[in-house]
Amino acid sequence: MTERTLVNVVRMAVAGVFIAGGALTTAGQAAADPEAPCPTPAPAGSCTPAPGQPVLDPNAAIAAPPPPPAGPPTVPEIQNPQYGAGQTPGQLGYLRDIWHTFHSGNPLDNLTAPIEEAPGPPPGAGPPPQLPPGYVSINAPESNGPPPKGPATGGPALPPGYYPLNGPPPPGYYDAPPVPVDPNAPPITPVPPAPPTP
Repeated sequence: MTERTLVNVVRMAVAGVFIAGGALTTAGQAAADPEAPCPTPAPAGSCTPAPGQPVLDPNAAIAAPPPPPAGPPTVPEIQNPQYGAGQTPGQLGYLRDIWHTFHSGNPLDNLTAPIEEAPGPPPGAGPPPQLPPGYVSINAPESNGPPPKGPATGGPALPPGYYPLNGPPPPGYYDAPPVPVDPNAPPITPVPPAPPTP
């Protein structure tokens, strides 16, 4: 035999020993347990359930299921099952609409068409509520609130050393950075002024 075949035979023998040992171990534990769990379905009176397990009493009355809720379902069915499917009916009608949009003579015109106006309020509805300042209604312009009154200026003062983002920059913000000084450089001696010329 070759070395490779011998290695495979040894591996198979070791795996077989482990499998046989596991089977014997579980068989020994099953034989040592005098109270085996009840099979499903259990024969009458031949089995005792394990401690702490719920037991169904065959003499007890079983409660009837609760009645179905009265009245219509809580969520009504939609009136038009194709709502939102586009112009073409069917489950994937919107895909056909997209295909027609991009294969028409002018797809840009179809994509940039004006948005349909939102419908007005239902009959018998009261006036719309007033919106807070700065909010704009998309379908009831009479409910728009007053325009905002400039930036917010409230709040506590900034701590020392902090400057507002919309105010002037701090002092020295535009100054050139300082030139680094080399500590090993020789000291700079001042140059004496030149003597006056006659």
